[in-house]
Amino acid sequence: MKHMRHSKGQGLVEYVLLIGLLVIGTALVLQLSGVRLSDVYCRTARIFSGEDVCAAVKYACEDSFDAGLDGWTKGQGAWQSKNGSACASGVGMIFDKCSADLKPKDYTVQVSGAHLMKGNGYGVFFRTTLNDKGQFNGYTFQYDPGYGGGAFIFRKWVDGRELPPFAVAPAKGYDWYGAPKDVAVSVQGNQFTAYIDGVPVLTASDSSYTQGGTGLRSWDSSQVCVDNFGISIP
Repeated sequence: MKHMRHSKGQGLVEYVLLIGLLVIGTALVLQLSGVRLSDVYCRTARIFSGEDVCAAVKYACEDSFDAGLDGWTKGQGAWQSKNGSACASGVGMIFDKCSADLKPKDYTVQVSGAHLMKGNGYGVFFRTTLNDKGQFNGYTFQYDPGYGGGAFIFRKWVDGRELPPFAVAPAKGYDWYGAPKDVAVSVQGNQFTAYIDGVPVLTASDSSYTQGGTGLRSWDSSQVCVDNFGISIP
């Protein structure tokens, strides 16, 4: 009986090893044939789910600021191009060059390499629309070290005026200076989620504005530079 149990266990191990060798052999054959395993996975997943789960990220707008700020709409302040970055000194607002022609409802606005050298900070506009007088409606996300000792906040803007925050996450003493930050805001329906360096820091819900463009802001005596900007479509 002991011999029989040993034989069954040995047979199972050999079976697993055989399957593993078959998988490795199949992978090698596919590679030699110019077929990538990732492509096989994507095709299989697409067959069973009916969706293209491996579709590349689609950008409605991208800017590395290498060509300056051509096409951007300046709301106020002195945003300018410096060494391939968009930089602001003091109070400033700028709206993306895609806003006039493209106003997607759901998207993620992404800012990378945002470096704050001085002042209280900067913010990201989303779902903004401008009227004939240059006033705008929309939202901003920002970290404000002067709000309650430091907090991540969502604000709503009405006719160019910012209202008190409608969502707040206290973050006293957050390390906001001296190192580049990647900021993203995901806008899906009436749900908003803000990320810093890939970490979610604040979620909120509001249905006042359903579409609109994006942009950047700075306030007080802030000095900030942004390396890259983009809007991705889900």
